[in-house]
Amino acid sequence: MNLTYYDTDNVSHLIDEYFSLTLSEDVVPFKTIILPIATTNITNIFYGSQKSIVNKSTSALKGLVLSGQFFRSYELIVNTKSYSFGISFHPTAFYKILNTDISQFTNKHLPLKSIDSNLYNILNSIFSTTLNPTDIAKEISLAINKLPLTIDNSTKSIDSIISLIREKEGLLTIQDILNNIDYCQKTLENLFKKIVGTTPGRYIKLYRFLNLMRKYESKEIELNDLIYMYNYYDHSHFAKDFKLFMNVTTKDYFAKDYPLLKEYLKNQHYDFLH
Repeated sequence: MNLTYYDTDNVSHLIDEYFSLTLSEDVVPFKTIILPIATTNITNIFYGSQKSIVNKSTSALKGLVLSGQFFRSYELIVNTKSYSFGISFHPTAFYKILNTDISQFTNKHLPLKSIDSNLYNILNSIFSTTLNPTDIAKEISLAINKLPLTIDNSTKSIDSIISLIREKEGLLTIQDILNNIDYCQKTLENLFKKIVGTTPGRYIKLYRFLNLMRKYESKEIELNDLIYMYNYYDHSHFAKDFKLFMNVTTKDYFAKDYPLLKEYLKNQHYDFLH
């Protein structure tokens, strides 16, 4: 298994990271849980038999796949050697590019071609003619920067909220957000869900958990200290959230090896945590 990240400096306001994942014959069949990282994604699967299992529903993953916001982990199963290249977008980027209600994609993997033929054609052309992953990242950045974007007061407000959540590492409340904006709570909920794909409460809760798990997998701080650092009342409170996001108990998780999940938690290097 090889997970590699690539530079996003030229398009950082729209894309959080580029990455490639290679699974060789000696590691397949490969099965893992995927913990959402609070972004929307597009993945191009160059080759390999991949499928996801979301809420017991199985979907084959082929070609260019759009993945909306996920609130809970899902299973990824790869049965043959595989190579894919992924783009993790800033939470508001899909709305700016597609100008549509992003919540319709929540908890779903969908063929990009069925969502937006123009974006599909642009990306498919790059993936069809460019093989080097560093060059792919550069070409996608150039193409994305040329797209017409929907940027207005609403997107600017949600961008500022996302920045605040990231700055605070998810350690804030809805009221903290409302103190910094001119929206009432209902307007905030509706707008955030439309532009990001999930509610601000769910996003905050997931983001806090992700920060905790990143620090744990990076061996920065002991788990007991992290539980209290991230405002969990006690171990049972943490265990409840753990089961909610991971779809497995803490006992089951720590008893098994999840190399891909642990690798991407340890190697997140973009603005996700700043």
